[in-house]
Amino acid sequence: MVPNQVTNGGNMKRFRYLLFSLLFVLLAVMPPVFAQEEATEEAVVEEAAVEEEAVWGDDTSAEVAPAETAKATGSGMTISAGYGMGLAHGEYITSSSGMGLVVGLPVSIPIGPLDVSVSAAVLANTMDAGPETGASITQIMVFGMANPPGMPLVLMGGGGMAGSGLVVAGGLGVPVNAFAPDLPVNVMVGVNANILTAIDDNIDGNTGYVSGFLMVGTSF
Repeated sequence: MVPNQVTNGGNMKRFRYLLFSLLFVLLAVMPPVFAQEEATEEAVVEEAAVEEEAVWGDDTSAEVAPAETAKATGSGMTISAGYGMGLAHGEYITSSSGMGLVVGLPVSIPIGPLDVSVSAAVLANTMDAGPETGASITQIMVFGMANPPGMPLVLMGGGGMAGSGLVVAGGLGVPVNAFAPDLPVNVMVGVNANILTAIDDNIDGNTGYVSGFLMVGTSF
């Protein structure tokens, strides 16, 4: 019974750390997001007022649409929970698995033909790496996701902190809802590759891993 209690206590500690880390990321990135959304809304309202003035001239009797009718693109947020399992590993990593929380922010950035949405993520990995067995490696990242036009794929890439160093990640996912639109939640499966500069102070050198993942989420 004692080993189970220790394991459960460790899992709860990791879960609390995961939530606090995600809250920290959200507090760091949300103010500029809301500022950008507010600026976009003001620009839309201003443009509508200019167009109306061009049509009606200085006629003050013309009705002006309320500001609430102007909405910025990319409004709304998503939240997803996921689980990943290592498929391939770099130097000194022998196994890996983990869970994560991903929050899609109400902002998007047009890059060429792609509309890149911005997300914040916290991933809690368990790895056997070098002399460490069952080491807890947390990744805190900001990344972008984009759906290429006409393709049932989502491209993703970003970076942040992981373990004792930095991480750069990229991958692709397949939205299951594209093939099953009646699902009550958003489901995605895919693979991603991660390059880590230092996963632990006691382990030198860069390494990485490739994992497959399942992610389930909803919009709000």
